[in-house]
Amino acid sequence: MANPDKLVYSGFTLSVHGVLEDNEIDSIRDFVDEHKRSIFDAGKLILDFSDSPGIDTVPAVVLYGFCKELSRAGVKVSRNGASDVIESLFKTLAKFDASPEPGKRKLSIHSHFELLGENVYEFGKTLSELGHFMGETLSAFAGLVLHPLKIRWPMVLYYMEESGFKAIPIVAVLPWLLGVVLGYQAGYQMRVFGAETFMPALIGYSITWEIGPMLAAVLVAGRSGSAYAAEIGTMQVREEVDALRVMGFDIFSYLVTPKMIALLCVMPFLVLLANLAGIFGGLLAGSMFLDLSPGTFISELGKALIPLDILWGMLKSVVYAVIIANVGSYMGMKVRGGAAAVGKATTAAVVLSIFMVIIADALLSLLFIHIRPGLSM
Repeated sequence: MANPDKLVYSGFTLSVHGVLEDNEIDSIRDFVDEHKRSIFDAGKLILDFSDSPGIDTVPAVVLYGFCKELSRAGVKVSRNGASDVIESLFKTLAKFDASPEPGKRKLSIHSHFELLGENVYEFGKTLSELGHFMGETLSAFAGLVLHPLKIRWPMVLYYMEESGFKAIPIVAVLPWLLGVVLGYQAGYQMRVFGAETFMPALIGYSITWEIGPMLAAVLVAGRSGSAYAAEIGTMQVREEVDALRVMGFDIFSYLVTPKMIALLCVMPFLVLLANLAGIFGGLLAGSMFLDLSPGTFISELGKALIPLDILWGMLKSVVYAVIIANVGSYMGMKVRGGAAAVGKATTAAVVLSIFMVIIADALLSLLFIHIRPGLSM
């Protein structure tokens, strides 16, 4: 404990006697707290170091912080009789306190372009590494296809339940709501021109070609892709992945392919469910708001759709399953650090999965134009 005679407050002056040491920090804080109200009321403070040859760093930090608090409150603070050592210490603290934070520094135009270039380079590097990672996964998957007994079927079934069965409520409800809204809004506009009978065809095309597969993929990316990244990222933080490598396990066959196989099995059915739910929503909107009977709706829908429309969305879902499983696992593998890194990897997995799903959907849509009968550019 500090000697109470080392700090004396009288009038406007706080006198320091002797050397304030680090092990006296508690008593120094108690003294400051005790006299804080009096100093605020006085509106002025003089730190007198005439009888002090020096001061340790921690007490100096406490006194400097207290003086800074006083200055912000409008109290005039000054030092008197401080030695060169004490003055140098306080100037160092003031210089450190005044230095700008790295995240708040102003960037020049050159720095902005430099930062943009770095981000583009990092994004390209990520895509390149992801392509290599996906190649390793597909290679391991091909090996498992040739030797199906090596597949971890219990884990595949577990991920099928987590990614497929438990996703049924959200995958059914959202497309259904979207089908209701789309059917009502499109039918309302068509009714002005007496063309509401074309609404079932619009619903069928939009749901089966784009909305059903895309919405199912986005929902699975948000649910399962993030879960894959968090799971493998946590294993990386705990060094469990390194332990598996040391024990001779093939990481891709052990950790990644069960997730991808599970998504390959459940994604087509989730897309089919999303299509049916969206079409049913359109049927409900037609019956409630446009006086379209269910028989008329189904008849018009049958004239518009062909089996390839349904099958194409299910085939696209296979590509989406490969993307989501690999992106989630890759982001988990990249985790370095602690819990914050796991959170960042989870966010990045969802964003990149959705981005790549949209790119893949655009390319597959261009292909579909040349495959489906009745479409041409």
